[in-house]
Amino acid sequence: MAGKPIVTKAPASAGFQAAVALAAGFFGGPMFAAAQDSGIDSAPGQRGRGSFFADYSAGLEYDSNIAVLDIDASSTQSDFAALFDLGVGYEHEFSDRTSAEISYNFGQDLQFDVTEFSTQLHRGEAKLTQDIGAVTLGASYQLIYSRLGGNGFLRFNRFTPSIAGYAANKKLYWRGSYIYTDKNFIGRTDRDGDMHAGAIDAFYFINGLKTYLIAGYRFESEDTLAPEFDFNAHNVKFRLVQRVALTSRPSKLRVGFRYENRNYESITPSIGAIRDDVRYRVDASLETPINDVFFTEIRARYDILNSNLAAVDFSQAVVSLRLGGRL
Repeated sequence: MAGKPIVTKAPASAGFQAAVALAAGFFGGPMFAAAQDSGIDSAPGQRGRGSFFADYSAGLEYDSNIAVLDIDASSTQSDFAALFDLGVGYEHEFSDRTSAEISYNFGQDLQFDVTEFSTQLHRGEAKLTQDIGAVTLGASYQLIYSRLGGNGFLRFNRFTPSIAGYAANKKLYWRGSYIYTDKNFIGRTDRDGDMHAGAIDAFYFINGLKTYLIAGYRFESEDTLAPEFDFNAHNVKFRLVQRVALTSRPSKLRVGFRYENRNYESITPSIGAIRDDVRYRVDASLETPINDVFFTEIRARYDILNSNLAAVDFSQAVVSLRLGGRL
């Protein structure tokens, strides 16, 4: 299969955390944080012909400042939350060069005290890939519905065509994509709009799957009904993945950095000026298998958000511990 990766595919839970997307960018609230990224954060791969997959996890999270940046809302309070994730899907290979996949993911965080910031996500996705020569063409469609504080919050549709392949004697794997997102906020129609984005991600395999580096760039342009929310953004990310031998089964250590610079186009009435937002994130995670099914994962991240809008000018630390399984 000329353009297909040749390594084990990332589990659906990792894909959920990295690819379930709200359209704001690389940063978000307690559940939505990883959802902003339409790029890829795990080594690409493939399953066998006709493959059912499922994964699940539960855990506990501490957040020093509960926030939902999609609506520029910050509680300025810290809280603990119970976390639950479930993903199921099926992939079928029609031939050595054509495959399709459907999946559903559910995610829930339940804040202990700041319950109005509890979030829930539902995501359905369909994907199709086709090898043509040395590249793989792909297309995916996502339908996502989210709830905030027990009430309907946001629904959106996302369409992503992509092209991917190897270079440098298969030491480098690259993927380019165009992302179109149509957002509809429930009860906040001034934020309804669409987003166009282009992204490029690259994997450099330093030592096969034991050590590899991920780099990505994304440009996005968002157009909303209220002009003060229109912006263009540049996003850059780097991530190092390293297998470490802590037990008889290798653990996976990930360390990453992200940068986002948003250029808003119109004056924000509440501050009488055009917003200027720059955001930084450093994060790390350690996933350790218990056996062939179960694993534990520790995650930590620190965000610095600089803005002339006070509601989104703060720093934030988040730490979580999960126990999960994969089938």
